[in-house]
Amino acid sequence: MLEVKVPQNLSLTNALSFCNRLWELEHSEGYNFNFINLGNIEPFSMAYVANEIKRFRNSRPESRFVASNHESKSYAAHMGFFKAFGLNYGNEPGEASGSSTYIPLTILSVSSLKEEAAESYNHVGNIIEDKSEEIAKVLTRHQSGDLVDTLTFSIREIMRNVVEHSGSEIIEYCAQYWPTKNLVEVAILDTGNGIKQGLSSNPYLTINDEREALHLALLPGVSGKMYKGVKKRKHDEWQNSGFGLYMTSRICRNGGSFFVASNDKSILLDNKKKIDMECNYKGTALRLRIDTSKITSYSKMLEKFRNEGYENAKNFSGSDAIEPSVASTMLARDFQE
Repeated sequence: MLEVKVPQNLSLTNALSFCNRLWELEHSEGYNFNFINLGNIEPFSMAYVANEIKRFRNSRPESRFVASNHESKSYAAHMGFFKAFGLNYGNEPGEASGSSTYIPLTILSVSSLKEEAAESYNHVGNIIEDKSEEIAKVLTRHQSGDLVDTLTFSIREIMRNVVEHSGSEIIEYCAQYWPTKNLVEVAILDTGNGIKQGLSSNPYLTINDEREALHLALLPGVSGKMYKGVKKRKHDEWQNSGFGLYMTSRICRNGGSFFVASNDKSILLDNKKKIDMECNYKGTALRLRIDTSKITSYSKMLEKFRNEGYENAKNFSGSDAIEPSVASTMLARDFQE
């Protein structure tokens, strides 16, 4: 049986590296995932590694999988980490109620979101915003305020992208709030087609690989659904305009960082640099890290980023630049008042 030792510190780079090495392992009759060294594990790493171990297991149905030295990892067990990849130990994803500092691994069904919208004669964007606000309130233990609004907006925009573009059946999320560090981390993952496929319906984009797709998707006004020739629908505040990822990345880069992986490529952004990294995922995985000390008036912040983004879009596309949709620059409660 082949032993697979899980690293002590599953930071972002360590998690990517560990999962990349999984797919380089030789075929074996059995694999023993040894968690003896596992210490710190952050929300994104927890969700990402769990998804990749599950996918690795599913890719080798003829092999036997066991785990060892996991019984003492109470935090990971409580958060649903082990059951997320099929080990019968700890909580199911979403079983733990969460607290003022964390939200456990949780899986949302995309079809259930759409069904809820249809049954209530509502737009799915409103349903996603309600879910996002609920997550923000549980995480911060506040019912209102700029931090709740900023988190609601950011989570909503990423989840909207999953529903509108990815083809994924699920949205998986996990989060942690460290008040003493002024830091919030939110992980949102899907198992869909990736960003290149999502942009492929735009005839004005030439995209050779996922890396090019990621760089384009982070530009304001770049969309697979809205481009020159697509009719802008009157009174449809939710119509896609290609500003969601840009706006969310700008919020994160204001003192924090933004990471996105799409299939075999990923990018890490902060306010100083952009780093391209290799990965071996299936779908899209995002990590939002927000510096809460930099959150002031959410509406003024979004207006500033929107104006900067639209100016950049005009530089990129000229007179064909797409204006940001109403929804991509504010919360629904503000444009539906």
